[in-house]
Amino acid sequence: MTELKIIAAIVVKATYRKEMEEILHTVVDETRKEDGNISYDLHQDCQNPLKYTILEVWKSQSAIDLHNGSAHFKAFVKAIEGKVDSLAVDIIKQVY
Repeated sequence: MTELKIIAAIVVKATYRKEMEEILHTVVDETRKEDGNISYDLHQDCQNPLKYTILEVWKSQSAIDLHNGSAHFKAFVKAIEGKVDSLAVDIIKQVY
């Protein structure tokens, strides 16, 4: 089974930076406990401190699906409403 990786780039609104950091820390901590998660790491852009990237590695698509249905992920999605300028999510797999 092929591992899947997710790159989630989030640009937060300056007004919500501190609050968003707490929200991001919570979703990272909870997601790392999931069985299907291999890694889930939060990064901050060196040039734009309002841009965060989550690099995720999952055992399978079904693990991602379970994550997306989890209470903590649903709470995360609700908590960030109106607090981000942009959100881009790419799901990728290694081919070589």
